[in-house]
Formats: sequence, C-alpha cells, structure tokens
Amino acid sequence: MSESVKPAITVRVEVWKDGLVLTKMENAYDTLFDALSPFSIKDITTFLSNKRAMLASKTPVEMDREYLTIKERLTAFLRWDERAPQGWFTSSEVRRRYEAAFGESVRLSTISTYLASLHVEGVLERKGSRAKRDYRTLMPSTSEPAPAAGYSVNEAMSHPPGVQKSASEI
Repeated sequence: MSESVKPAITVRVEVWKDGLVLTKMENAYDTLFDALSPFSIKDITTFLSNKRAMLASKTPVEMDREYLTIKERLTAFLRWDERAPQGWFTSSEVRRRYEAAFGESVRLSTISTYLASLHVEGVLERKGSRAKRDYRTLMPSTSEPAPAAGYSVNEAMSHPPGVQKSASEI
C-alpha cells in the first residue's frame, strides 16, 4: 500500500469585504508548473467572472447592466431584486418577472438553461421532474464568515454552510 501524497502547491483566491470572506476557491496541484499553467489561470479567471454579478452589488440597479451577460443579470435579479419570485418558482414565472423588470424578451429555453446552470453552481435549489421543475434561491449568510477551505471553482459562496463539498468529493 502506498501512502496518500499531499499536493505540494495550493492556489487560493479569496474575495473579502468588511472583514468577511465573500467567496473563495482553492485548488491543489502537484507541481508549481501545474499551479501556474494556463488551465489553472483560466480556472481562476472563470471563477472570478462567474462571481462578478453576485459580488459587485446588492441590486441589479447598481450595476452597469449593459456590460453584464443575461446569466449575470438573471443571477443578480434572483438574489437581490424585490421583483424576483420568492420561495419556490418555475422558469415561466422567472421569465415573466425578468422580462417585466428588464424590458427585454428572453426565450424560455434560455431561462431554463441558466436556471439549470445556477442549480449546478449551487445558487439555486431544485425539485421536481424534468417536466415540472421548481427552483428556490439559496442565499449565503452575510452575517457570518464563509466556512473555511475545500471549495471547487463552481461552489464557493453558492451553498449554505454544511452543504458544501470539498474538492475531493467532486
């Protein structure tokens, strides 16, 4: 039997505000070459890009929305806009409210795709069959610091405490 060898290099990215960790990611690598590779750098860039809308502001109105993607606007809308559905909601309901809030038409398939993606990223909880999906927004706690370590690129800040998976579980 061989002993488990711990990776030699850890790359950690943290975003702090007012003494609290808002989000973070941590990846382990066997070599410095791997840690600084284009793939590692792309992971960090993707992580920060995906978290931009959630971290930039408390409301979509405060963001310069012309520079945000539909997914970023949808994420911010669901998390912080008072016009967003509360409790469990369907993609059709989100579409109606989103279009009313932003004054732009969006295909239902686009909304459904983004809701599924936000579920995978841990922003939304999902229940029901493929024919009848319901979603609910998971809100991170703002009064407590984020739990330490072990987040994958897609999971930091997204899951409530106790639900997060370590990188080894993914």
